[in-house]
Amino acid sequence: MMKNQLWYTLLKTIGYRGKTLMMTPKNVILITGCDSGLGHSLALYCYSLNMTVISACHNVNSEGARLLRNDNDSQRMFTIEVDLLKEDTITYAFQYIKDFLLTNTEYQFTALVNNAGVMCFGEFEWQTSEQFEMQINVNVLGAMRLTKKLLPLIRQHRARIINITSHCGLQALPALSSYAASKAALRFWCDSLRIEMQQYGVDVINFVPGSFVQFSNISARQQEHAKVMFDAFSDEQRQFYSAYFRQFNNYLKVVSGFKSPNQFHDTILLDKFKAALTDSIPQAMYIHEPWRYKIYRFLFRFCPTPIVDLLTVRFCALPTYQNVLKRSLGNKK
Repeated sequence: MMKNQLWYTLLKTIGYRGKTLMMTPKNVILITGCDSGLGHSLALYCYSLNMTVISACHNVNSEGARLLRNDNDSQRMFTIEVDLLKEDTITYAFQYIKDFLLTNTEYQFTALVNNAGVMCFGEFEWQTSEQFEMQINVNVLGAMRLTKKLLPLIRQHRARIINITSHCGLQALPALSSYAASKAALRFWCDSLRIEMQQYGVDVINFVPGSFVQFSNISARQQEHAKVMFDAFSDEQRQFYSAYFRQFNNYLKVVSGFKSPNQFHDTILLDKFKAALTDSIPQAMYIHEPWRYKIYRFLFRFCPTPIVDLLTVRFCALPTYQNVLKRSLGNKK
């Protein structure tokens, strides 16, 4: 047993991924956050791989949930309602899968994909306690609650756990401090869980998908969040931040508002997700990123902190207080 474990560790160390596992309708996968964006696309993609897909939607009557039900074989595509802030819906998800597997004893629980998440742009001073607590509660604690509930089934079936994290978990970004904190926490929880679960034959994988905020609804309520922030400002904060806050949120209108659930299309990302799902010897982390991200991530790793800070501001390309102030002073001259 020890020799096999050492050999397996060596193969993973050199990046060997083994054979590709073949998926069939007897392979069951649960994916959270399937109303739109990446989760919706992953549900359809896993369905195309011939798997049985349990799509956990925040609202089972959403457009995305209806599309998943109506456009696919009802014997392989199921939608359930899961709100990661509500323990009863997490218990329901566990019981649903448990009953399904008891009824279909030849089926195998193959993977849990923790994809559901929320994001709120804004400097930390701007965000209300409800806003940053929501991001921590959904992105970290929600994934923990669901995973803990399902761990007996995951262990029994040696199912794979795939946690959708973020580049924000690799490098913290301004105006996303709470979101970055949640994704960094998710990443390190994922690493710890991977070490714990490998002795039971369970693989835990960190999947970093890159930025697709314009093609999902993760920031759909950004302008609503901005109004809540501004309403909570003191008189001093409104006077100090006024022009900057306004320009900052005008810039973000492009990512605000609800989009059609099937806007996300990235075949390269989906191929990498398939590798995370079907590599018989999976890697601990799969990263999907354009060359721009690769270059910045390389520089972030080796540059001194002051330079990293400057690069980070350039990477984000968001309005800054200083730029808005300079423009304002320039207009007055």
